Amino acid sequence: MKYEINTPKHSLQVEFQFDSETLIIKTDKETLSFEAIQVQPGVYSVLMNNRSFVVGICPIEANRVNINGTPIKLELLDEVHLHLRQLGWDALKETKAGLISAQIPGLVTKIFHSAGDQVKEGDPLFLIEAMKMENEIKSPVSGVVKRIDIVAGQTVEKGTNIIEIV
Repeated sequence: MKYEINTPKHSLQVEFQFDSETLIIKTDKETLSFEAIQVQPGVYSVLMNNRSFVVGICPIEANRVNINGTPIKLELLDEVHLHLRQLGWDALKETKAGLISAQIPGLVTKIFHSAGDQVKEGDPLFLIEAMKMENEIKSPVSGVVKRIDIVAGQTVEKGTNIIEIV
């Protein structure tokens, strides 16, 4: 299967093949052969051309790997995404919207925004008190607050819709 690997500095068209325990990556210029052993979940010992590497898959950022401790951001596009891009669709750059719901039951003590406010990913949205602890809930996306379904001082159950961002 053909893929495209993109990093901030490079773009490479590749084809992956598996031969028993060996991963073979073919480019238009060379063929690379890797042997990989999983040493713990998300961490691999990789042998390539008699050189050893420790490769870690970041559990928090899906598009980041660590190679010998050096973080590298990359994007992997499969044949479907490559075809969609050729047709003018960039499926990976779609606008994200979010419906934020309560992950725990509790008392909403403060709401930081109103409908129509612009928010950035990571901005605080509201405070929810549960088990005598106050939790600040941050925006998972950037956008505009479309609606707020609760008021400060309201008790909510897990799963209650609180804020929608578009």
